[in-house]
Amino acid sequence: MRGKFQQPRRHISLRAVLTVLGVAALAALVFGIWKLTRPAPLPEITVPVLAAPAQPQADAPQDTSEAQEAPAARELEAEVVEQTPPEPAEQSLRLMAVGDDLIHNSIYWSAEQPDGSYDFTPFYQDISPVVADYDLACIQQETIFVNDPALYDNYPRFASPTAVGDALAQAGFNVVTMAGNHCYDKGMTGITDTLTFWREQHPEVTVLGIHDSQEDADTLRIAEQNGLRVALLDYTYGVNYEKPEDAWTVDFLDRDKVAQDLEKARAQADFVIVFAHWGEEGEFSPNDYQRDWAEFFAAQNVDAVIGGHPHVLQPMETLTRADGKTMPVYYSLGNFLSHQMSAEQMLGGMASLRLVKDDAGTRVEDAELLPTVTVITHKDTGWWSYRPMLLEDYTDELAAQHRLPETTPDYLWSLYDQITDKEE
Repeated sequence: MRGKFQQPRRHISLRAVLTVLGVAALAALVFGIWKLTRPAPLPEITVPVLAAPAQPQADAPQDTSEAQEAPAARELEAEVVEQTPPEPAEQSLRLMAVGDDLIHNSIYWSAEQPDGSYDFTPFYQDISPVVADYDLACIQQETIFVNDPALYDNYPRFASPTAVGDALAQAGFNVVTMAGNHCYDKGMTGITDTLTFWREQHPEVTVLGIHDSQEDADTLRIAEQNGLRVALLDYTYGVNYEKPEDAWTVDFLDRDKVAQDLEKARAQADFVIVFAHWGEEGEFSPNDYQRDWAEFFAAQNVDAVIGGHPHVLQPMETLTRADGKTMPVYYSLGNFLSHQMSAEQMLGGMASLRLVKDDAGTRVEDAELLPTVTVITHKDTGWWSYRPMLLEDYTDELAAQHRLPETTPDYLWSLYDQITDKEE
């Protein structure tokens, strides 16, 4: 019997169960498909604040969260982008020049070897380490070269073995100035032999002042070093005897011609250096001719003038150019190597300067006149040893061996001081 409140028991059919399960499975399937196909939620984007954020109260704690640091990072990025590029590094080169390489017969006799050849390399060994410190190393070759030994000669019509040139190249000189009063002592033979020697044996050396053709005379010599272009010109006041038949053979100090050359040089080069063979022999001060030409070169905006010919040292001074820049003038570097007869002629000079180009333009820096000395000592062979060097390297021991005993370091320094102070 059933109790009063007992519900009658119901029987659930299998069909109903299966129906419920089917509906549930279908709902799960639909939900799964919807979940897989719905769009993915967008990632959170932090937008940098371009406007300056409100300043916190002084006593308020500072928020150091990543979101607050974003503007600072953006500002740093902008600063890097707007940074100006670094200035280009300056371009520069160092130039040196020494005085007259005056090859007397006693010098080439002393260089002669047992087999009849000539070796001048020992004569330049003391200056070679100095030369190595410079990009352009210049020397005034006072005497012309000839191939025929029968033409070797002494004063008054000099002619020297080409082996002199081999020694100069080996010592590191890469610019040789030839315009001078002795450059035509052997006529066109000397000009041709000299230029042929340099072209064939040492094409790396720039030769100035003499020419064997109009084409060669019309070719401006420009040395390219360290990214700089340096025009090199060389002139003489004249030659000792007959002038060349062709005016282009030797570069003379002629106002119209020089002005044209300088205009051409200025258009093609960063710097213009002029070598001048001028002045009065034996005089320690420049004459009016030298000063007049120096002023002309300053008016033409030449960068530096380096002179020779007096066979004694003369001072350096600085002139103001037409464009307001300064121009060093070395009036005479005197002798570098010679067998002249007085102690005063043993003192020479070395021009030392630095050419600089940067965004501010071009300029000459560190222009100095350093004294040199020709050291001549006796050899066991009965001939002489020649050792030109910087005066700072000259010692009392070397002076004691010099063929001119009065050529002491003290004497030469005193003479150098007298000469260089005259124009101050």
